[in-house]
Amino acid sequence: MIKHHTVKRKTNNISNFLNFFIWNIVFFSFIPFASTKDAPIVNEKYDSNRDLYDSILNVIFPIFFVILLNVSGKPGSIKNVALPLLDDVLHNVISWVIPLIISFVYDRKMMAIMIYSTLNMCLHVICALAAILFWKRVVDIERYKIFSTITLFLIFFSTIVTPVFWIFTIHNRKNTIGIPLTITFIILFGICLATFILVVIISVLSHYFQRVNEKMNVDKIVFALCIICFYVPNILQTLLILAKWPVNYYFVKACVFILLIALTRNVSYFIDKIPENFLATSTSVTQCSIRAFTKNDIHEIFKESQISAEEMRQIQETMQSKIDEMQSKMNEMKSSMDKIKNDQPKDESV
Repeated sequence: MIKHHTVKRKTNNISNFLNFFIWNIVFFSFIPFASTKDAPIVNEKYDSNRDLYDSILNVIFPIFFVILLNVSGKPGSIKNVALPLLDDVLHNVISWVIPLIISFVYDRKMMAIMIYSTLNMCLHVICALAAILFWKRVVDIERYKIFSTITLFLIFFSTIVTPVFWIFTIHNRKNTIGIPLTITFIILFGICLATFILVVIISVLSHYFQRVNEKMNVDKIVFALCIICFYVPNILQTLLILAKWPVNYYFVKACVFILLIALTRNVSYFIDKIPENFLATSTSVTQCSIRAFTKNDIHEIFKESQISAEEMRQIQETMQSKIDEMQSKMNEMKSSMDKIKNDQPKDESV
């Protein structure tokens, strides 16, 4: 009986081994067919560069989104310096770097755009360097007139020069740009110009008619219109360039990625209070000034510096030591008072 079971077990083991061996032969025999040129699953003509580039940008953007919106208010935080500088770089790239690139790529056909980009570059670089060399914080922008001058220059260029230039450029190139794009962008840039004129009119009227200002919340209207005036022209400029002069796929994707990051950073100035230790760059000062339109005091838009856990622990230790010191003094005073009380009956008895 035992021999029978032993023989049966060995037979089963041999059978299982043979089944495993046969199935492996069958499975691995299909691998050469999968690697042949005629296999439908493989596309040797496929170029993964574009999709890989697109995927990398899609992965990086959410990471940037979290980092760029998570701003610390601590005095020593590097973000309070790095993020305003990044805002300056992004604004400059959108304002003049992208137009300057296409003016060089498309050679002499873009002489007007090259001149516009060069003037734009000079203005923005001068403003950026002036603000950075001052090396102040946004909480101090009211003390120095240079920041008001920078704000006026940047707003003036974005709200007037940019729309006017592109309206004339589009009109002169309507044959090459196409009628639909020409009409669309002329209307959009025209709305930006009209918005700026409306801001000026409302501001003047609200200055002379205080009652109208109080009833209609003119400050909030001006605030919304200023956002349109400052941000929309550069967005339209980028979209027009990508629509008509795309250069190549990678240029378009890079520009869209930069535009998204810039808009993400711009939104952060309006959804929460700004750290008062933010570096006062040309872009951060301008956006803080726009945000301050609806506030009676510009300091209302700033949040106080946050205290780190280590600093909080040190403060607690200092306070605790002072409390202990006061407690010891009180105990000494109490003991001395008790001693005086105990000595008084002895004196009376004597």
